[in-house]
Amino acid sequence: MIDGVHIWRAALDDPGWPGPEELPPPERERAAAFLREDAARRWVAARWALRRVLARYLEKAPAAVELEVGEHGKPRLRGAVPRFSLSHSAGLALVAVCEREVGIDVEAVRPGRNLVALAGRALPAAEAASVRAAEPAEQAAVFYPAWTRHEARLKCLGAVTSGTSLRSTTSEVADRRLAPEIAVVDLDVPPGYTAAVAVMGSKIGPLRLDALSPKG
Repeated sequence: MIDGVHIWRAALDDPGWPGPEELPPPERERAAAFLREDAARRWVAARWALRRVLARYLEKAPAAVELEVGEHGKPRLRGAVPRFSLSHSAGLALVAVCEREVGIDVEAVRPGRNLVALAGRALPAAEAASVRAAEPAEQAAVFYPAWTRHEARLKCLGAVTSGTSLRSTTSEVADRRLAPEIAVVDLDVPPGYTAAVAVMGSKIGPLRLDALSPKG
């Protein structure tokens, strides 16, 4: 039994992550479709991080973990618990594992973005207003936590979000499914990143954070 949420952190740029050769064909095809080698390498490393985490709970080989896509596009284990969520941005991946529905989001803080415009497109009205009201030097500190909390909620509800590109998830999914009670908390991540995890229910419960190495 998982008490609360287990969160695993993986550094995708560390050497030693396996390549795509033993991934299932759909994942190999996805990796081959990337135009940039570094993006493909990080994506493959994130998939192995996810599979290695789930393998610990299922007591099977990482390559044997069977994943399927849920009704709204969120990956899930085929015929098994626990629930999980994966997010990766730049060189960091986070995997959350829980017995309830869970969503996690991490975002690398990048300079030079028009955060007011992004907030207007991607965030609920109240959060977007907070970004507009902040001093320019403080906008990133307001925007990124609001963004990751918002994305984590949507992932908890089963929506496929836009990942590292900071494009807005469709309001149709959000408006239709944001009724359930969801607990959200910010996470302690390395400098230059912001992250949050969301769990269905009124309380997150205990958080356990672990590091995952390329060797497992």
